Amino acid sequence: MTIETTGLTAREYLRVSVDRSGTERSPEEQHAEHAETAAELGITLGKPYKDIGSASRYAKKARDDFQRLMDDLRNDRFGADLLWLWESSRGSRKTGEWVTLLDLCEEKGVRFYVQTHERILDPRNGNDRRTLLLDAVDSEHESYKISKRVLRGVKTNLNHQDGARGHGICPFGYTRTYERVRDAAGRRVMRPTEQAPDPKEAQAVIELFFRIRAGHSMASIERDFKARGTVGRRGKPMSAQTMRGMARRVAYIGKREHKGEILDAAWPCIADFEGASYNGKPVTVVEFTKVFHEVQKILDDPDRKTNHSGGAKHALSGAMKCDPCGEPETVTYRKAAGTPQPPAYQCHGRGCTRINKEETDRIVLGVIFAYLARPDVYQAITPQDGGQELAAVQAELAVKRADLKETQEIEPETLAEDRRLARREERLEEEVGQLERREAELTPGPSPLAALFDHGPDIEKRWEATPVEVQRQIARLLLTPEILGEVRVKRVADSASDAAVDRLEWVHAD
Repeated sequence: MTIETTGLTAREYLRVSVDRSGTERSPEEQHAEHAETAAELGITLGKPYKDIGSASRYAKKARDDFQRLMDDLRNDRFGADLLWLWESSRGSRKTGEWVTLLDLCEEKGVRFYVQTHERILDPRNGNDRRTLLLDAVDSEHESYKISKRVLRGVKTNLNHQDGARGHGICPFGYTRTYERVRDAAGRRVMRPTEQAPDPKEAQAVIELFFRIRAGHSMASIERDFKARGTVGRRGKPMSAQTMRGMARRVAYIGKREHKGEILDAAWPCIADFEGASYNGKPVTVVEFTKVFHEVQKILDDPDRKTNHSGGAKHALSGAMKCDPCGEPETVTYRKAAGTPQPPAYQCHGRGCTRINKEETDRIVLGVIFAYLARPDVYQAITPQDGGQELAAVQAELAVKRADLKETQEIEPETLAEDRRLARREERLEEEVGQLERREAELTPGPSPLAALFDHGPDIEKRWEATPVEVQRQIARLLLTPEILGEVRVKRVADSASDAAVDRLEWVHAD
């Protein structure tokens, strides 16, 4: 029976698809073919629904527009005669989800146009409904087969004799080589053979970790990378969010994570190449690994705050307090009779004190510089390592890791030996875990002063070369009663004069 289509309206649900020839069809390509067919049939296409995520029952990412489609059908907001799909599996590979969609369309009188079937299918028609349901069953089974193939590939990579080798997308900072082989089904596939640091990208990764360790904000690193033209794999500047995810990847220390377990990988640490450096200084694998773990502590810190306002501008803002009320002093700007006045620190609460910024900076920074110029300061206020206990733990940890690796590589000759080795491996894994936790406890967290002492002998030049947000951390660290003293700004009426030197009071712990 020929169905009159002229004057009908339709809305598409678009999602990345692979056709029978193995060619991937993007949403844009699907829409182009839909539009051509719709024009031939006299059907008007409305606003489409579009998702990138998988429709597989094994998918983990939500499909926002699919949920919007379902909600629109339930609430009579769909507003069209047809739901247009490239193929049935584009709707869902989950049979239950697909049946729910069919029932909704049947209830609301919405029919399907499936591009690969080249016809309209009505869920109220028994034969059409059977066709659509069989499509769903076939799609779900195909999804199952794909999932099994992927899991087999992952397992093969994890059990590779050289350790877990590359699988999935090659991380930024590395380059990967492949070989063409045949899989268990006889299909020709590309299998990764080697993953090694790409010197140019790897330098950016090393810089990212060292700068986070030094106290730089993600936003400031993002701005610097963008200004220098450092881009990601897609040729676009890397966002702070992207770099935050990169900073969590154990791949950069030659490890990989599988179901919560950290495994040795076949690829080397990102710093394992000739010329690896930061700030003009060579970087070793051991040093980078240490920095990596320090960065994890920084990112795990619940008190860590991220500045979303575009970056800190004044080192001492918030580091001093108003003497009358105890509120922090922040930088403000005023005009008198339309003329801009010199910037000043002002009580952030009631505005009960105000003091010239330039004069105050000269005095307070002078005290900070004099203190930091002392040779004993760095050791005195930088957290020290665990000393001999840390060295002993690390030595024992190296022995246990080697023992564990050797145990895992032994091929048992009998069932009894296999059980014995399994018990030994479990015990060693537990001991290694305990030692790693103790090593983390004994390893000091990074100090913002580390960045300051990396720049050279002249303290003022080092300060100028340090990002403002790190300067602010250092000022707040030092301007405390236990170290240099808490700086309080007094009222002019409570001071010997209106000069900053008379209005600044240094409150010490004793």
